[in-house]
Amino acid sequence: MHLLLSTIALRPYVFVFLGCYLIIAIVNFGLRTTALFTVLTYAVAWACEWSSVHNGFPFGLYHYIQATRGREIWIAGVPFMDSLSFTFLSFASYTVALLLSAPLYRRGWDVRTLDTWELRGAPRVWLMAALFMVMVDMVVDPLSVRGARWFLGRIFWYDPPGPHFGVPISNYLGWYFVAAVTVAIFQWLDRRLNRAGGKPLGAAPAAPARALWGPGLYAGIVGFGLVMLFRIGAAEIAWAGIFIFLPLLALGLHIVSRAECWGDGAAVERHLEDFPYERSLALWTGAPPVRAARRRGAA
Repeated sequence: MHLLLSTIALRPYVFVFLGCYLIIAIVNFGLRTTALFTVLTYAVAWACEWSSVHNGFPFGLYHYIQATRGREIWIAGVPFMDSLSFTFLSFASYTVALLLSAPLYRRGWDVRTLDTWELRGAPRVWLMAALFMVMVDMVVDPLSVRGARWFLGRIFWYDPPGPHFGVPISNYLGWYFVAAVTVAIFQWLDRRLNRAGGKPLGAAPAAPARALWGPGLYAGIVGFGLVMLFRIGAAEIAWAGIFIFLPLLALGLHIVSRAECWGDGAAVERHLEDFPYERSLALWTGAPPVRAARRRGAA
């Protein structure tokens, strides 16, 4: 318990992002999916980090500097907070991919995704989410390599340093691999635990603008990384990061500015077929989940 409290005090920004992720994931996908995804993603990330430290796969060879042993939790030579970060990074990336892929419905500032089970498990959402997670790392990892210049501290070094501001290309390939695995785990858990049709435990379908919470977390993580790069005097890395994200911003603006992005009555009905517990959306539109009721009756 002492080490856990010390870890939180030493890495408060990690646990702020973690707390936001837990709230957003539970509200949108339920308690069971969130808990299992957190545990399984941590296990995958830890195994990959342990493997990279010992044999260079999948991120490339790097070494942790154990200067904070006794001040924070370490698991078999890997800092606890490092592997924990993969949980909220992969989740936030998945929500961005889902937002850009699904029809949207809006009333004022309250934006909803009209997703379906088919869309939630679509390969394009899976592959886009993995790519978006790598894009975050292209800001976060060069910042982490320079941990001695901010409150992270110097905790690791690549052997040898790579061409992207000290980060090897193998690291980004490894992140894509881990992102693809963890997002696939989330899609599987969501389908396995929540497809019965009932409201997931802990979910809050009526929460306003909840479709934007996950992408907001993603933007917050990217923004934190960029601000810290400017603060430590690494403006060239920060500007490189900004240019990395400009195409994603342009894509998002292009999608939401098209009439096809905003779902019609048919899109609402398809959504309510798969998620009949979202009664608040039915009240918005005056479109009761008729087909969902017929399907349940037939079952």
